[in-house]
Amino acid sequence: MKCPVCNHENGNASFCERCGSNLTPSSPNADTAQDQQSAAAEPEYTRWSSTQATPSHTPISSNTSSAPRPGQHTPDFSSTEGQSSSGDNNTNQWNNIVQNEKVQQAKEVSRQYLSYFLSVLTRPYQTMKTVGEQHSLNGWLTMALIAILSSTYFLITFGRMEMDGLFIGGFIRPLLFTAISLVAAIALIYAILKIEKITFRPKTLVAQFGTLLVPAVVSLVLANLFIVISYSIAIFFLVVSYVIIFVSLNAVLFQYPLNRTKAAIDSMYSVLIANVVLFYILYRLLATMIIGLISLMFSPYGRM
Repeated sequence: MKCPVCNHENGNASFCERCGSNLTPSSPNADTAQDQQSAAAEPEYTRWSSTQATPSHTPISSNTSSAPRPGQHTPDFSSTEGQSSSGDNNTNQWNNIVQNEKVQQAKEVSRQYLSYFLSVLTRPYQTMKTVGEQHSLNGWLTMALIAILSSTYFLITFGRMEMDGLFIGGFIRPLLFTAISLVAAIALIYAILKIEKITFRPKTLVAQFGTLLVPAVVSLVLANLFIVISYSIAIFFLVVSYVIIFVSLNAVLFQYPLNRTKAAIDSMYSVLIANVVLFYILYRLLATMIIGLISLMFSPYGRM
């Protein structure tokens, strides 16, 4: 028989095996008593069922949610900051190392060039015959010094006239013009040797030409120093430096075996053409530069 209170199946028993309710039919008075017994027994069933069910709306305190669980990993922000700071330190140290290496390399190149410069100054032509590709950097450095010293000469000369706005006209333009002239000289030597069908190395050619230009550097240094003392002496050393450029071009060419093959043009004429072209380039560049500076001096906008 099923209990009307807790729905427990009890068989033929008179009372429920679970809640103890009377299972036998009774009179109305007995029904009233049964209802009272059922009411008394209901809290016990309710208590039993509540212990079997899992509460779904149990409140969770804030302390419990914020506390780390035993298996949960909590991020360590202090270690992250330490790693980032150590990474920055490593980057700074690496940058310092690279800068120190560059400084050391620059110092080494300067020392090598100084010793090269002093050795070449005593015997430039003999040294020119022994240089190789490894000296091409020294040749480019010598040409760079010539361009800088030439532009410095014009900047100081016209700067003493108390003119403003001379940096472009008095330094940048002479720098570019002198650099173009030197590159043109190397190109002319290269072209003549190609016409003569002579085997050579371009880097060696640069090294040879730069070696012969070392005296021109000394002449330009003297020209810059004598600007304060005498303009005539300064101009003399400036002219000597440009004459050395022509002499260097011819010296490099004639140390090669010219005219050993039947070229389209005789070697004398090819060398003469190279000198005329270089002279024309220097004349045009210097004339344009000097005329530009003179026009700047007399222009009403020269002092702006």
